[in-house]
Amino acid sequence: MEFGLKDILYIGGIILSAVITFITSRHKLKDFVRDRNDDLKEQIHDLKLALKDQQERDNLQQQVIDQIGKQMDGLIPKLLDAIQNKQKGK
Repeated sequence: MEFGLKDILYIGGIILSAVITFITSRHKLKDFVRDRNDDLKEQIHDLKLALKDQQERDNLQQQVIDQIGKQMDGLIPKLLDAIQNKQKGK
């Protein structure tokens, strides 16, 4: 079994194309990973901003609830006294 010039060129071409395919695939994969990483960082940043906004809203709602609770603490005893007085009057 002898290898001629054509056979050697054919095998060399296969090896060269495999090396070129590997290098280009590796380069494209690096670009894909980098782009995906950048997209994920941007999404995480957006989610952090949304979370911060939601926490501010929650804090404001809690303040309103606390204020209403304080007002009710004073109004409920007065309301109960008024109801008891009305029932005694009947």
